[in-house]
Amino acid sequence: MKMFSARELLRLHLEAVWGISLPDLTMAHHDVAATGLQPPWHLYSAQMDSDTLFIWRADVLAQTRVDLQQHLAHSPGYKKQAEIALVQTEPSVMDLQRASSLARPLTRDDYPLMESSEAGWGDYFLQEHVAPVFGVVEDHRVVSIAHSSRRTKQACELGVETLPQARHRGFALAVTLLWANAIKQEGLIPFYSAMAENSSSLKLAHSAGYRPFVEGTTITPIQETRV
Repeated sequence: MKMFSARELLRLHLEAVWGISLPDLTMAHHDVAATGLQPPWHLYSAQMDSDTLFIWRADVLAQTRVDLQQHLAHSPGYKKQAEIALVQTEPSVMDLQRASSLARPLTRDDYPLMESSEAGWGDYFLQEHVAPVFGVVEDHRVVSIAHSSRRTKQACELGVETLPQARHRGFALAVTLLWANAIKQEGLIPFYSAMAENSSSLKLAHSAGYRPFVEGTTITPIQETRV
């Protein structure tokens, strides 16, 4: 698989999560393409090692940009949300053979097992755009499931759900590993991202061999978060 720089990974990650289009990130400041979808946030501030990048929604005025940069730590009228985005660069604490003994691909035949877990799971997880889907089945229901929450031509973002009673048993790790392996076999990048305060999700990512390539913060007008 091609090696990507942190800036290339950031572009692919943001395009996958938000459905936006970005140019190559060669400078400190970039705008989301004005002709495509626009994100709810005004600014995505990305910290990569000693590098800081600013990704702006296309319609943000020049004075607003100056104000936000000057008051990144405290921006009245804006909501800040920090995330960490990761890629798989290290060995996992569980191998694929063990993961395959715990989890398996899910198909339309598993619809009743998904619906036994939570109403609506079957209809959602069997959509073509969320494939591939892997799950752990226990007591005639799916207790842990991994899928593609976002997909582009170059990358996929992981989505993983585990029922409370099935946590801390290696199930989430197993489905995460099988999903990532399947995405790599498609020639795509399997991204993992989580809110910075979600320590349990970040611990799972680390166990699966994922390591951070960016710490990002979205800055969104409060009135737009209420829509």
